Amino acid sequence: MAMHRFFRRQLPSEARVRAWLGNHPLISRFLARSGFFGLHRRTLARGVGVGLFVGLTPTVGIQIFLMAVICLLLRASFPAAFLVSWVSNPLTAPALYFAFNRLGEAVFGDLVRATLTASGMAGKAAMHTAYVGLGSLLIAVPTALLGYTLFLGTWRLSVLRKWRSRGDDGPN
Repeated sequence: MAMHRFFRRQLPSEARVRAWLGNHPLISRFLARSGFFGLHRRTLARGVGVGLFVGLTPTVGIQIFLMAVICLLLRASFPAAFLVSWVSNPLTAPALYFAFNRLGEAVFGDLVRATLTASGMAGKAAMHTAYVGLGSLLIAVPTALLGYTLFLGTWRLSVLRKWRSRGDDGPN
């Protein structure tokens, strides 16, 4: 309990951090230009792609940090990435990781066995970690690209339906 009180006294409150980030000229300008909290269709679509990619890779423990960095680099929406990354959650992660392991072993089994020597438990753990990582990339990359494309397509369809319902023909 004393540790909790110590940190509570030493760390700034959430309201102070939000006020500082919002009022700090360099950080607020950087976050605005990066689209980190943006709601533009392309920014949101990139966020969906980032969230699917990170959510479908075995990055438990660093997912939020990884999403933040990738969102800043790709000018993607972090809230969209965060929401979509829940595709892998504590209920779905065991099944996903099992499938990633099997897929990675089926596709890259000979390559991994030739590269890594499986001597003992540590060697087998390294091999299965490689299978999970490679198998997850086989699923995460196409799924992220598909999610990005489907988001933009769905957005476009909703705009077209809105124009048609108003009687517009769309842009000239």
